[in-house]
Amino acid sequence: MLVTVPLISTAYFYVRKLLRGTAKNKCVCGPEADEPTRSQLVEDHEAHVLVAEWRLHKFQSPIELNHDETISHDHFDPLEFHGHWDEDGEATFENTGKTAQIRLKRDEQPYLVGGPLHEDVYLFEQLHFHWGDDDNLGCEHIFEGKAYSMEAHAVHFNKKYESFQEAADKPDGLAVVGFFLEATDNDDNPCFKKLTTAVQEIIKVNTSTSVAPDCLTWIKEEAQCKGYYTYQGSLTTEPYLESVTWILYPTPIHVSRHQVAHFRELKSTPCEKVNITNNVRPIQTPPPNKKPSIFFARSHRKSDD
Repeated sequence: MLVTVPLISTAYFYVRKLLRGTAKNKCVCGPEADEPTRSQLVEDHEAHVLVAEWRLHKFQSPIELNHDETISHDHFDPLEFHGHWDEDGEATFENTGKTAQIRLKRDEQPYLVGGPLHEDVYLFEQLHFHWGDDDNLGCEHIFEGKAYSMEAHAVHFNKKYESFQEAADKPDGLAVVGFFLEATDNDDNPCFKKLTTAVQEIIKVNTSTSVAPDCLTWIKEEAQCKGYYTYQGSLTTEPYLESVTWILYPTPIHVSRHQVAHFRELKSTPCEKVNITNNVRPIQTPPPNKKPSIFFARSHRKSDD
């Protein structure tokens, strides 16, 4: 079957490889993020990647990320979050039988713009979680050989399509922002507590509860960081469509062990005999001759939201 690829923005990524000076899994916000000198950059002609071409080089997700194997892109436009932590509207938290999922209902739906998405606007669809049997096995992407306790995926679809369903199989259809959560001690994350309290109200499959409209504030600080990884991949749940622009923030958000444990109490069947103890897709390894282009994008200014 011949698939017609829609015309995508012809803006270029001007790719520059930085020296090894960028700290791994560290936020580069703050005064220490100085402007790079010319000696830290190679010539622009080393690689010019057309956005439309980049989006055709698709892979299955999740993958393992290693900073030294990425292409650094300095002075990248920040990824802008609009409306994700507003205090108006409604928010619903649901046990789908496979995950815990948040949906937002606002007068104006939250959206993403900028970064690898350029001028395209991506509307918020839902945020869901992945976790494992214990606190060391709960994320899908692996960063620098380390697995974290959970991974949250904020799923968005391109506004130029009528719905998530229409966008889902398009090369530029979806954008998913991933956040790592790390359980390190018994100190609760106060912002995340809004959800861990609510998750105890949706133990039964296909049940839902209302949560505060600003229930995503626990990702706000990391979402405004100026460094992230991006590549073209797939959904990590069926039907595994290769239509996702992945955006991953490397610094984990700290939560407590019992906050994570509450998610393992969720039931996956009506009989309530089976818990959702592991909903992580294994790492997908591409063929040796076909490796994904992974960019480390770094901007010198934060999102305005």
